[in-house]
Amino acid sequence: MKIALCTIGSRGDVQPFLVLGEYLSKQGHQVKVSSAKMYESLASEYDVEYVAFEGDYESIMDDSKLKKKIGKNPFALGKALKEQVYPIIENSLATYYDLLKWSDVILYHPKTMIDGIGSEMQHKLIKTYVVPFFTPTRTFTNPVLMFLPVPKFLNKLTYKFANAMMNSLSTPVKNFRKKNHLPKSDLLLETPVLYGISPSFLEVPKDYPKDHIYSGFWLKENKKDRLSEKLVKFLAKKQKTLIITFGSMPYQSKTDINVFIDAIIQKHNVNVLIVKGWGLNEVEIKESNQVLVIDYAPFELLFPQADYIIHHGSAGTTAMALKAGLPQMICPILHPFGDQYFWGKQVQNMEVGVAPIPLKKLTVSNLLSSFNELKADKLKVKAKALQSKINNENGFLVAEKFIEAQFELQ
Repeated sequence: MKIALCTIGSRGDVQPFLVLGEYLSKQGHQVKVSSAKMYESLASEYDVEYVAFEGDYESIMDDSKLKKKIGKNPFALGKALKEQVYPIIENSLATYYDLLKWSDVILYHPKTMIDGIGSEMQHKLIKTYVVPFFTPTRTFTNPVLMFLPVPKFLNKLTYKFANAMMNSLSTPVKNFRKKNHLPKSDLLLETPVLYGISPSFLEVPKDYPKDHIYSGFWLKENKKDRLSEKLVKFLAKKQKTLIITFGSMPYQSKTDINVFIDAIIQKHNVNVLIVKGWGLNEVEIKESNQVLVIDYAPFELLFPQADYIIHHGSAGTTAMALKAGLPQMICPILHPFGDQYFWGKQVQNMEVGVAPIPLKKLTVSNLLSSFNELKADKLKVKAKALQSKINNENGFLVAEKFIEAQFELQ
């Protein structure tokens, strides 16, 4: 079977597609994964054919001057979309359309806008995502609007936000259709939906359509890399180890991170491992006998060696911490909008972590109080029990069978 996987956005939007694509390729399918050229280096770590298009979404999202400009003048957003985002979308759509014609089945992140050009080949389409953003349910509020005090009976209405988001990007889709003489297509077509989410962690809502499923997580297994000698030595110390990482999210707090680190060490006598990633790349962090700073290490190897984690709450980092059985404290950076708070609340609901505190609202006082809760034996026991359930799932196999079943229905 020819399977195309298309995605766009941040690293967290791209990596699950590479992991799933590599698995499907090893099962004998012809697989192509497509996203921006900026992720070619990341894609080279996976045994899969990568089809790149020009475009740097991350630099636009991290453009501080642009954010300030939009903050002072919301009408600047329209100009920014037209000048910086729309050309990338039109460019990407050309690549995606070629893959639509090539493939038997196409798995795609809805942000690719493939719905808007795919009505003629709707039978091939499977929306694929790691956040339950596009399937209306009464069970929970749309994850990106989790901060709103919405009565349960109105939960379904919050999913209209997805339609509004798609409509804001309709212009380049219409331009592409016009240039290529394509028929009109809804920006959100009715298709099967495949979510790379563990049903042991987040129960599948009972009001989902039958062809909208949670397969289980798609997490990379790593048997070839090794942790550095320095890192192994640090992790072997008798004190417990706390990992702090914010992935690619920029550290946004009025409090110097060194103040937080010092407070935790003095109060709780733990070792602190800082994984800078992109989010802490510009932050100066003081190292000591109990503080080690690294740029990066494979999370699938690192997390099982630690005892606790504080992070931003992306779907990928949350899943990796769950698979490692780590009690978690999530400090969302994308707040109030964004799915990070949603995952923080679910971690709390499952009793494998403490209540989320947005990074901008984090203080030394509430940090120390939350970390004291994080150390409780109850959370560790629950985290290990959930870890066992997740490790018994096979998200890859479930996804493959789902894809094959949809192909057979064509």
